[in-house]
Amino acid sequence: MAKLRWLGHATFVVEIGGHVVVIDPWITNPLSPYKNLQDFFRDYPDLSLIVVTHDHGDHVGESSELLKHYDRCKFVALYELANSIGEKTGVMNRVVGANIGGPVRLENITLVFTPAAHSASIGDPSGVVMMSGEKSVYHAGDTGLIAEMQFVGELYRPTVALIPIGGHFTMGPLEAAKAVELIKPRYAIPMHYNTFDVIKSDPEEFKRYVKERGVGTEVVVLKPGEEFTF
Repeated sequence: MAKLRWLGHATFVVEIGGHVVVIDPWITNPLSPYKNLQDFFRDYPDLSLIVVTHDHGDHVGESSELLKHYDRCKFVALYELANSIGEKTGVMNRVVGANIGGPVRLENITLVFTPAAHSASIGDPSGVVMMSGEKSVYHAGDTGLIAEMQFVGELYRPTVALIPIGGHFTMGPLEAAKAVELIKPRYAIPMHYNTFDVIKSDPEEFKRYVKERGVGTEVVVLKPGEEFTF
């Protein structure tokens, strides 16, 4: 059994393989149930890993503050970004620098960073797959539609795919539905929408497009703060 919780925007807390992992930790984003970090610290006394897909501020979020609070937590990202955060926070001994396509094996969990079509100032943009036992979660990061998503589906068979649908900076609902067709996860959860007016999007439209493609994926629309067990 594993579970995840959407905190709005691209921020998820994933409990898998005995780890508590936060992905793209903009904990206090405008949609989040958390308006300060103290409440997050209260609800999550232990955090194993921080995983970041790229260096934009709405994805790095409060990584530095989390690393200072959770003194055994590790930070995992592509090599250049991991080193940058490690130097900034003085915790180089707790950063894990990775790169696209190579399995990163940690205790009871394996991560694979995947390509993403986006921009970044430090290193490259990425998605990430997290695997433990028979469970696999794919966080696509900020990305347009790319053919490599088919390989993610074939190789890692995600139980859950977390897919941006907000448009403008990432895929919109139509492109995101095509991504689901390529990946073929058991469940798809839309993210990165309605945080700002420029990425306003209707998750029900995404759900309809997925259904029209007949791939058999169940679209699960979460409200910020809601959990999903899989």
